[in-house]
Amino acid sequence: MLAIEIELLTGRYAATAHNDRGRAEWPPHPARFFSALVAALHDHEEADRAERAALLWLEQQSAPALRVDPESRVGTRQVQDVYVPVNDVTLGGDAGLSRTEWADAFAMQKKKVNDKLAKADAKLREESQKNPDSDACKKAKKDLAKAQRELAKDGFSDVDLGTSVALMPDRRTRQVRTFPVVIPETPSFAFLWRDADATEHRAALERLCARVTRLGHSSSLVRCNVVDRDISPTLVPSDDGDTTLRVIGAHQVERLEQAFAYHEGWQPRVLPARPQRYRSASEVAAPTAHAESVFSADWVVFERVGGSRPVSSRSTDLARALRGALLEQHADKSLPAALSGHAESAPTEQPHVAFVPLPFVGHEHADGAIMGCALVLPRQLPTSDRETLLRLVARWEKERSDKRGNLTLAGGSLPPYTVRRVDVSAKRSLSPELWCRASTRFITATPIALDKNPGNLRSNRDGTARKAALEAQHSISDACLRVVGVRPVSVEVSLAPLLPGAQHVREFLPWPGRPGRTPRVRVHADICFEKSVQGPLLLGAGRYFGLGLCLPVEDR
Repeated sequence: MLAIEIELLTGRYAATAHNDRGRAEWPPHPARFFSALVAALHDHEEADRAERAALLWLEQQSAPALRVDPESRVGTRQVQDVYVPVNDVTLGGDAGLSRTEWADAFAMQKKKVNDKLAKADAKLREESQKNPDSDACKKAKKDLAKAQRELAKDGFSDVDLGTSVALMPDRRTRQVRTFPVVIPETPSFAFLWRDADATEHRAALERLCARVTRLGHSSSLVRCNVVDRDISPTLVPSDDGDTTLRVIGAHQVERLEQAFAYHEGWQPRVLPARPQRYRSASEVAAPTAHAESVFSADWVVFERVGGSRPVSSRSTDLARALRGALLEQHADKSLPAALSGHAESAPTEQPHVAFVPLPFVGHEHADGAIMGCALVLPRQLPTSDRETLLRLVARWEKERSDKRGNLTLAGGSLPPYTVRRVDVSAKRSLSPELWCRASTRFITATPIALDKNPGNLRSNRDGTARKAALEAQHSISDACLRVVGVRPVSVEVSLAPLLPGAQHVREFLPWPGRPGRTPRVRVHADICFEKSVQGPLLLGAGRYFGLGLCLPVEDR
């Protein structure tokens, strides 16, 4: 077994949660620690081969267990917005120059001004000999005076001088930052690879650990040691766990190095990682006690990075654009039914991949904007079909993305929408954990397109609306039975949104919106089950295209 123990020298852990800037990360994520080891590897100008080999070996190991109590903490520091000066512009940012490049640019600019001064002086001499009172001579004098003024500024323009003034700390612009902190009861924790034999790489790992001085924020000082004693885990990897941490996979060292070559330490970045569920080691391994959706937490996530900013009422347009972009990569059009949704030119009855735009809803400041989209894989998807899907995604990225890996979705009346595939997003709306957690209550983020017409929900005659609402509730109950295997104990329907940021049903385009097809009645719903149900919950006729997306909520 390989065990690495981390001691918090100040008794505090300062690290921001990847999906909530106002919350501290706890327990510490294995991917963050591995990133610290890679940073230690590159402390020297030339990386040590043995140390690099040790990290390449470590990235091949399975996700580690942890010795940490996720609930035991003395306290957390109240998060306040802090406005801090931006970085020195000569280190990056809009200027994008290193100090060496800045000095080279300074010398080059000064040489240009000296050349301009020499040419202006020669021109003035030439025109003075011809006619000292000519317009050409007067213009030459003005050009010479201008070059002399630029030389007095050390060869830089007014814009350059303004940039130089901006280097002063009191002149730099301020940006808001938060510094969430956790103070655990026990100021130490450990990562445990229980099946790993690190004998060959132990010395290299010890050297790397000795050079790791912080984890998270620079104020979070640590001491790392490879230990020999037996340590019992408190958190272990488990597909049915309730805690999700970021872990690493193959080629993680290379991915971190490539990411650094792109952001160079000053651009915004997202740590390359994959999500892994964990459960308490004290829990008895047993079959899942709650019903499960036919859809899984295995998602391929695309984050919005530019282009238009549509709201959830455009979900179906965006879902169709995503599906079309992927199917375009498969020229022979013989995709498995689990990916295309069709078997022999007819819709398949089996669960298949859903194309789901993910809106910002459920928060007091939510505006319903689509933050990105995801390919949501069915729980029983065959391995071969999953590999085919990932090959399509890889081909799409290779053939259609720009240098930064950005892809553009467009189609019909949808304005261009730019996305980039991410393993883990800092935006909470794009976290599978948000939509896939178990709950007894779900509320629609996008309305459900009912399988049957319930009648007129807006009528004021003879209880017509009431009868239609009962039919809608029964239709949603049937939809729940198909997707999670159990019926809810209560369903409340509404035409108005029930979550902050969600859109009224009238804002959504008719579904399916095809010539000759009768539009489905759509409703929002508040759905309660007797026992917890494992999401994601996608209901109704449009569930494979972003309709009927439900958010698990706490019982109130």
